[in-house]
Amino acid sequence: MIKVNEKDFKHSFEKYEISELEIKAIDKALEDIANRRIQSHQDVMEETKKRFPYLFNRI
Repeated sequence: MIKVNEKDFKHSFEKYEISELEIKAIDKALEDIANRRIQSHQDVMEETKKRFPYLFNRI
């Protein structure tokens, strides 16, 4: 079990205001999901690795 101190716990419930742009982006994402315009994480990662292979060959 992870212990959370009281200060951090109270902070997680503080009011957060989002901008109109953020609201529009969330609404668009929800609309895309409802209309099944989605891609799996695996598909996105495969495409990313094809387009940017140098990002995955780091040590």
